[in-house]
Amino acid sequence: MPTTYPDQGPTINGQKITLDRLMNDPILLYRVLRDLVDERLISPVILSGKVDLTGSGSAIFETGESIYSDRAAERVAHMGEYPLTGDTAGPISQVSAEKWALATEFPDTLVSRGRMDLAVRKLIKLANRLTKQFDEVCLSAVASAVTQTQAAEAAWNTAGANPFLDALLSGAKIDELNEGFEVNTIVARPTSFARILGAAKILDRLPREGADAPVLTGRMISIAGFNIVKTTNLPPSTDVMVLDSTQLGSIAFEDQGGGYTGKADGVQTKRFRKEEADGWRIQARKVGVPMVQEPMAALKVTGV
Repeated sequence: MPTTYPDQGPTINGQKITLDRLMNDPILLYRVLRDLVDERLISPVILSGKVDLTGSGSAIFETGESIYSDRAAERVAHMGEYPLTGDTAGPISQVSAEKWALATEFPDTLVSRGRMDLAVRKLIKLANRLTKQFDEVCLSAVASAVTQTQAAEAAWNTAGANPFLDALLSGAKIDELNEGFEVNTIVARPTSFARILGAAKILDRLPREGADAPVLTGRMISIAGFNIVKTTNLPPSTDVMVLDSTQLGSIAFEDQGGGYTGKADGVQTKRFRKEEADGWRIQARKVGVPMVQEPMAALKVTGV
């Protein structure tokens, strides 16, 4: 196997022990990937439900079902007959779990010479690809299912624009459907995210205590009941969405067995000793599929 690192000779024993532990401890290996994955996914934020497809691999579900009966209530006279009503079901959709997977290999020399930084770098690249690709799949599914739009009052890069007000008005349009939705999340590309925060003019009032304070991390900021989340994984046609993350949908998962480490609703890993090649192989997979159950719980903001 060709190598991509210089031969620097043996290092201190402490580093070798650390790397040996990484290779022989599947739990530790899983934790390395899990931490990397959890920091980068936003699909579980907007599709907060979880559906276990283990044993079937597929699900059939209704989308966009109204919370009201078909017929309005009527005044009924004493001893009068109650009017009958139906309750129309939503359209039927079907999904099947899909397996997204990658593997990486490296020689014993990378272990014996204590090059842990290179082994971890391989894991980082593998995890980054898995998380980015699955996030793109989920966000693309949401953007395809959501047909509601509302135009910004002015392009956000022009004088007089008010991005934060545009987001609030878009959320109000969903609330006014009276279908039980309560918009709590704004998803935006980084530039739009910056314009929303700049328009809100409250960064100087956010709490600064703690290393995970939003003013320091910038990962998720809560304003006026909205969680504002930035991502680069939205499809090209979508820059900003507002949504009810408790109602929009779920991520379905399946445990396909095979001795993999990790929960079925996350990234699972497995490591193999390759005796014939004097090396190691690490495999990582994510088995899942997005389910957009209430597309009316989201809206795209256009013209930003």
